[in-house]
Amino acid sequence: MKIDLVFSVNLGYLLGLLATVNSIIQNTAQPERLRFNIIIPKGEMQLFENELPKYFHNSVSEFRLKEYVPTEAVQDYISQKYKPSSADRTNALYMLFARLFLGSIFPEMKKVIYLDTDIVVVDDIALLYDSMDFSGNQYFAAVPHFFPAIFHFSNPFKALHELRKIKNTFNGGVLFTDLSFWKKEDYQNLDSYLEWDRQCGYNLLQLNDETLLNLMFKDYVQLDRRWNCCGFGNTKLISWLLKKDLSKISIIHWSGGHHKPWKSKNIPYTDIWDKYAA
Repeated sequence: MKIDLVFSVNLGYLLGLLATVNSIIQNTAQPERLRFNIIIPKGEMQLFENELPKYFHNSVSEFRLKEYVPTEAVQDYISQKYKPSSADRTNALYMLFARLFLGSIFPEMKKVIYLDTDIVVVDDIALLYDSMDFSGNQYFAAVPHFFPAIFHFSNPFKALHELRKIKNTFNGGVLFTDLSFWKKEDYQNLDSYLEWDRQCGYNLLQLNDETLLNLMFKDYVQLDRRWNCCGFGNTKLISWLLKKDLSKISIIHWSGGHHKPWKSKNIPYTDIWDKYAA
């Protein structure tokens, strides 16, 4: 049985993607089971087709590239909310929001793990993939996050009716779901949240698509925290305070800020990222 892994990335995160993929291959007992499904912006197909074989030409794993352009409604929302100043920034936002539409991008796929590209996997990803089968009642899983739900909104009082329903927020960098169970209602709810933010001057929802995911999937299956040890891209003080024994970590995630291991070296676990870097 194939292990379907999904990434959505523009060229600016290619270095991160290469390290993430390499870490997965290196730590998987059966790399022939791996299928890397990589969502990229329109116009970057040739670049990725040129680069990936340089690093994984001997791999027994499968690679699939798919271009993605958001609907006009989502393009308008991103344009109005973020006012991106360049094509690269626009593409980065398109790829960020792509994980909200995995079911429409890959209609033939079922169980998938979505991963950010500021991650290295230091365990066998099959242990996570094979640990769970979903149902029509529970088909979305993530790692609970320490981030309080109140900070997902610029005006918590305006969002009080939704805040009360969120028990534990999750970080969107590692998502485990069965796309075949995503319902029409999920996308209708997404549309309603986008419209809600529009009506509030594009200023209510704070953490990009992560807030939208937390609103859409309040009752999610909680994964063991080892599968998304995050926050290491935060301020250097916070990132070092979050450091823990590697025996308790399966995925290292440099989320939380602009400190990425290919840019900053005085943050935790950069020596591990270097081990897998191209």
